[in-house]
Amino acid sequence: MNDQENYKKALFLDRDGILNIDKAYVYRFEDIQWVDGIFELIHFANTHGLLVIVLTNQSGVAQGKYQEADVIALHNEMKKFLEARNLRVDDWVYCTEYDSDRRKPRPGMMIEARDKHNIDLSQSYMIGDKASDLLDIVGPKTFLLRGNYPLDEIEKNKKAEIFSSLKDILERLKKEIN
Repeated sequence: MNDQENYKKALFLDRDGILNIDKAYVYRFEDIQWVDGIFELIHFANTHGLLVIVLTNQSGVAQGKYQEADVIALHNEMKKFLEARNLRVDDWVYCTEYDSDRRKPRPGMMIEARDKHNIDLSQSYMIGDKASDLLDIVGPKTFLLRGNYPLDEIEKNKKAEIFSSLKDILERLKKEIN
């Protein structure tokens, strides 16, 4: 049995719209355009004791737009690119199915990562850009990036904090963690 002090904190990141610009069904590295501010956000997490874990729905596989091997290859290329800049993503968790407890906003991918990495969700954060990134789970604070998808209902219900840029999210995290 683990002591509470052995639990880790994590920064969970959606992929499309947070790491890379969401162009719908991105599966090749040459199509990756990094979102402004993502490198600084990952660096902050890496230097402040947070695991960085990507949680991404990849329904393009279920739709036959690309293969699961393409998702794995893309994540490996993204990981290499980040590592060349001394940035670390600790895990890449993806869901290719529609009807799955792992598909966001269902919490399966986060639960899987929590159990694998011994994460304290109450000390963790989720950053996304759409309503499905507000997971149906108690614990992490959720920060959403405005711009790609409507967030009015979430903003009205105050279920997540909404930001205009990743730089604004980073400033908010600095207040939380420093």
